[in-house]
Amino acid sequence: METPIAQKIAERILKEGPITFAEFMKMALYEPGLGYYMQPETEIGKAGDFYTSPHLHPVFGQMIAKQLEEMWLLLGKGPMTAIEQGPGKGFLAKDILDYLKDKKEELYEAITYQMIELNPALKGFQKNLLSGHQEKVRWRERLSGERVGKGVLLANELLDAFPVHLVQMIKGSLMEVNVGVFDEEKGFYEALAPLSEAEIGEYIKEFAPEGRLPEGYRTEVDLDMRLWLQEAGAVFNEGFFLLIIDYGYPAWDYYGPERNRGTLLCYQRHRVIENPYQDPGRMDMTAHVNFSALARWGEREGFKCAGFCPQGTYLVSLGMEDVLEDLGQEDILKVKGLLLPGTMGQTHKVMAMYKGPGELPKLRGFQMRNQCRVL
Repeated sequence: METPIAQKIAERILKEGPITFAEFMKMALYEPGLGYYMQPETEIGKAGDFYTSPHLHPVFGQMIAKQLEEMWLLLGKGPMTAIEQGPGKGFLAKDILDYLKDKKEELYEAITYQMIELNPALKGFQKNLLSGHQEKVRWRERLSGERVGKGVLLANELLDAFPVHLVQMIKGSLMEVNVGVFDEEKGFYEALAPLSEAEIGEYIKEFAPEGRLPEGYRTEVDLDMRLWLQEAGAVFNEGFFLLIIDYGYPAWDYYGPERNRGTLLCYQRHRVIENPYQDPGRMDMTAHVNFSALARWGEREGFKCAGFCPQGTYLVSLGMEDVLEDLGQEDILKVKGLLLPGTMGQTHKVMAMYKGPGELPKLRGFQMRNQCRVL
């Protein structure tokens, strides 16, 4: 085993027996000090293994700031809390707060920006980056716990990194992928076993076409999203929005025949690695979001879907094209990576959900296209 986390996972398996893939993924990504997201040397951006929309250009954060302003107005103005979970290096927070301080002074005075970051090294980087807004920003340890008034919960490429169960249809039975280990030299292997939780089977019955998978079909089941929605629903005392930006599909597209091996992928130095056991702890590991599950589970927790569409459509609806006139050619090329087909503009989706009194608010970002009804 080449990495410390691989050694720790192997030791656990050799002691306790095979574990679910969800447990493997959780340890590989989040084990304190050893998991990919928890190491001080983990690098995000062009010099690292992956990058997100805020790394392309500050205009992305400026557009999200405009969205926060609209949500603030719909919530009746006054003090508002924005919580960003999984903020990476803090670029989105900085771009939002820079824009509000420069352009929207009233909202800047009203907003408190909270960050949830598990990695101590990244938290230190964020604090340095956001030193110009130190009176506005604070960090919280977890989503659950302290309650706030009204506001917005931001999740930009957060849910795709939740640990997932892997399942496969074999001879008419739904089986779960477990992870075993030969020895420290030969590495990990997969073994099919009965489902570890009944909820996994219920998930497939609800979201897969006709309630089952084709023979041999493999896919992911993310049960942590439901727990996350429950926690989110308990944070705010008043009306609030969830703003979720991630790559994924509605259920009718998620289970297409072209995805018969699932959507799980790993990234290392911007290269796609299909084998999750190749270098755990040294590569990012993700699975696409099932937005239908997110919407339906959210509804059961009291949320209403306020909008769902591709990121490019959303940003154009917010007025992205208006800012292009003030940008140079190099900047325009970067911004196109946020908008156009074949880029994050198509692969990434935006979903807004609302929980609170009154009618479901209408948001500008979804006026061109709103696919909530297909979820």
